[in-house]
Amino acid sequence: MRTVILRHTLPDGSWHYDWLVQRAGLALVPTWRTGQSRPDDAAVESFEAERIGDHRAMYLDYEGEVSGGRGSVERVASGEVIEVEWGDGSLVLSVGFEGGAVRLVGRAIQESTWRFVALHG
Repeated sequence: MRTVILRHTLPDGSWHYDWLVQRAGLALVPTWRTGQSRPDDAAVESFEAERIGDHRAMYLDYEGEVSGGRGSVERVASGEVIEVEWGDGSLVLSVGFEGGAVRLVGRAIQESTWRFVALHG
């Protein structure tokens, strides 16, 4: 399974990161908006992310304009999901990014807001 981090630049020039985590057996890819924090950044120990609508799997490889005048996306990191545990309102995964491995532990703290703790190493 794969994971990617996309830099999503909006038409007004503002931007955020979208983090996609592929899940076995699903056509759509669970996605979080992480603001300006990247899960692969070794300096990031924790971050909040907004659970947004699942994205089509094509976004695991896509870079370019987004339909509907919603800006553009550029892949800034990709990795392999080595181990994952999905729960009701929780997610624990180990990912091998280009810059190294990270274990991420996430929990829903509100309806669509999640808090992730990153253990780099």
